[in-house]
Amino acid sequence: MRLPEEERARYRAAFRAMSLPQKAEYVFAYYKLPLVLALVAIVSAVSIGRYFLTHKESLLYVAYANVELTDEDDARIFDGYLRERGANARTTQVSRYYDLYLCDPEGSVDHQYSYASRVKLLATIDAEELDVVLMSKGSYDLLSHSGYLADLPELLATGDPKLLAQVQDLLQSNDVIIEDNQVELDLGEADAYEATTEPHVNAIEADTLPAFASIDLNEHLYLGVIGNTPRTDEVLSLIAYLCGQG
Repeated sequence: MRLPEEERARYRAAFRAMSLPQKAEYVFAYYKLPLVLALVAIVSAVSIGRYFLTHKESLLYVAYANVELTDEDDARIFDGYLRERGANARTTQVSRYYDLYLCDPEGSVDHQYSYASRVKLLATIDAEELDVVLMSKGSYDLLSHSGYLADLPELLATGDPKLLAQVQDLLQSNDVIIEDNQVELDLGEADAYEATTEPHVNAIEADTLPAFASIDLNEHLYLGVIGNTPRTDEVLSLIAYLCGQG
């Protein structure tokens, strides 16, 4: 209900007579809800604005599994790929997962770190936020046995037959476990581990590719493609770039 003009004038006069702390207390007491709502709106607007100013679209997701590259080599390869693609580095990126150790490094007893790395990797695969893995032989064995890697001849033949011919001699075969008795073994219902496997061609021996040839690696480097990647065309584009980049 609208107050009479005389009464509103008395309120204005009383407000003007208040000290600054009293005025602040009065405003907060009577306008607390609108002020809180306004603050929430301002914070939300700032957060949304910051997100759009700093957010980058991920063209690809790449993981290093028991593999380490220097910051310089990492930037040279993937920033170079963005330039080759003509992508804007301020709005796009190749997302990388560093320091994943799926198998324990030689001499290491930190099994918990290996377990945490495997959990993280499986989460990214489940979320379809992993496309390419650069991996050691041990990590390659683990991912292949678990069936996470795509069959490369089929992938390349369908998407880029010329690229298949280019990497044909570098393709690697590894076992994929079709079925095993791991559950029975864990439950004590089996005396020894048994598995049925079949070979799949599911990695590229990548350390001889031009992009990695100048890097001092301690062991062979393998490149695998995650089987459920939704970014097949981008994966093929990256492999082609790695084959041609010196």
